[in-house]
Amino acid sequence: MFYNARNGSVFVGNSQMDYISFGKGNKNLIMLPGLGDGLSTVKGMALVFSIMYRIYAKEFTVYVFSRKNHLHEGYSTREMAKDQAEAMAVLGISKADVFGISQGGMVAQ
Repeated sequence: MFYNARNGSVFVGNSQMDYISFGKGNKNLIMLPGLGDGLSTVKGMALVFSIMYRIYAKEFTVYVFSRKNHLHEGYSTREMAKDQAEAMAVLGISKADVFGISQGGMVAQ
C-alpha cells in the first residue's frame, strides 16, 4: 500500500486502541491527536495520513494513535499516557520521537 500504510488496533487493558502506521524509516515517530479524536478517530485513515504526512515516511515509521475506545468519566491525561506506553510496548516500540497536538501534547509530556 502507499507508503506502507496500515490500519490496526491493539488491546490496552480491557479496551481497544486504534492506530495507523506508515513509512519505512529506521526511527519511530508517534503522533498523538487532540481532543477532536473523540469525534473522529484515526480508524481507517492510514492512507489519508500517509499522503498528508508523506514528508516523514522516508526517515520514520510513523504511528498515529487514537485514545482507547472506552474511557470512563474523569479519565485523566496521565491515564491516557499510561495507555500509550502500553500500546507502544504491545507493538514492540521501545524508542520513539513523540509529539502531540492540543490534548495529545499533554499526553505526550
